[in-house]
Amino acid sequence: MGLEALHDPSAADKPFGGKTVVLGGDFRQILPVIVQGSRQDTVKASISKSYLWPFAQVHSLSINMRLREADKEFAKWILEVGNGTAATVETEGRSPEEDEQVIISDEFMIPRSDQPHQSISDAAYPNFVNNYLNRTYLTERAILAPTNASAQEINSYLLSKVPSSEKEYLSSDSVAFESTPQEDDWTNNYTQEDLNSLKFSGLPAHKLSLKIGAPVMMLRNINQRNGLCNGTRMMISRMGHRVLEAEILTGTHVGDRVLIPRIQLSPTDTMHPFTFRRRQFPIRLCYAMTINKSQGQSLNQVALYLPRPVFSHGQLYVALSRVTTPEGLKVLDDTEGGTRKDAVTNIVYREIFSNLRASRLTSLS
Repeated sequence: MGLEALHDPSAADKPFGGKTVVLGGDFRQILPVIVQGSRQDTVKASISKSYLWPFAQVHSLSINMRLREADKEFAKWILEVGNGTAATVETEGRSPEEDEQVIISDEFMIPRSDQPHQSISDAAYPNFVNNYLNRTYLTERAILAPTNASAQEINSYLLSKVPSSEKEYLSSDSVAFESTPQEDDWTNNYTQEDLNSLKFSGLPAHKLSLKIGAPVMMLRNINQRNGLCNGTRMMISRMGHRVLEAEILTGTHVGDRVLIPRIQLSPTDTMHPFTFRRRQFPIRLCYAMTINKSQGQSLNQVALYLPRPVFSHGQLYVALSRVTTPEGLKVLDDTEGGTRKDAVTNIVYREIFSNLRASRLTSLS
């Protein structure tokens, strides 16, 4: 029992024992990920639908710290995209729960071409071959995509442009023997090739291809004191057989050189009836990254690559709001069957805002 309960007996019946707890977030951004969950499941998993929410006092920040004072109209438009109130293409017979086509200004759109990987790469990484070792150049820009598969395609394309030798690192994959019942030994049911082919969100690939100067992102917290945290971006400086050396590009340890070992990783969520283990470097190339993984990043140059539409609430808002200037935003809509050159899909679960609107928001200057 905390000190509050000693001075206030009623604190025992209050949330968190009467302690003040500060929660930060933006309901316009991507909501909790529910594997194979429906729209209703995702909304119900959000804090605004919790039994604790009626006890919360809601405050909203009123200044966009990424954008300049002169970019107020651009900041306003991004908020409208997140709220689902931005101008859209009128579609006859569309229900309120269906996806919308948000109109995008021509200044942000990249014309479609037969070589979309080259078009999006040139937009985000101009004069790439002459700057691939420039730390500032790599830190301030990125390509964003809805899925890991699309991001991996772009990463492979840009890595092939780096004029240095490539090295491949293959993982060691296995099934945890102690997690399988003795009467049903799953360790003998899967070949090594089957295990190597498995892909999981948050896990590195079986085959990791790297070159000196390639930017990578850490996928696990392995040494927070030295800056090796999930989401930290680094540049590969040396490649050994069992360890990598990299220079940190973001965070509080910019410029530090760190060693990255192979570690044993297991997926947090899996549909398989066994515990999967992969021994690999906990990193991923990050010339391009998924929109979900970009949350928290601030970038001078953002190129949004859409070989398929966004598929969850807040993805388009997150992608557009990573950029620090309107001039730094480019969008390539390469979705199959797309007929409009000035509109992209936006998904907003408006019901997530219902409790917020019911409470009066207090602006903080």
